[in-house]
Amino acid sequence: MNKMSGIVPITVVKGAGAEFIPIPENSCATVADFHTTRTKTTESPTHITSGFYKITPGAPRTATYDYEESKYVLNGQIDILDEATGKTHRLVQGDFAFFHVGSKVQFSTKSAGFAFYVVTRPILVAHSNLQGREE
Repeated sequence: MNKMSGIVPITVVKGAGAEFIPIPENSCATVADFHTTRTKTTESPTHITSGFYKITPGAPRTATYDYEESKYVLNGQIDILDEATGKTHRLVQGDFAFFHVGSKVQFSTKSAGFAFYVVTRPILVAHSNLQGREE
């Protein structure tokens, strides 16, 4: 930080894409959190974390939300069964989903999918291959 001007530099991460995110053995999906911050400008400060979601064919992955999430599909296809309605949504490149506190879903895919997300929680699973990629 330049103390004289109060200007803070940005952080750039090179090569944070799908090819650098390994899916754990015996699993078909993973999250890779790569940045978190604690808000200071809201009445109730919270964490804002961003990262990637990667899924391949396999057993559906259930998620129950005690935080909010916005997910934007970058490529491939991600199926989301909304347990509140029983409806399955097929998301493809360019589609967006918002998960409310209390949402319960099942994620699956017939091929593969890759999405960017922003959540209101601290880091759970740090992106394993970011060291040395910051500029």
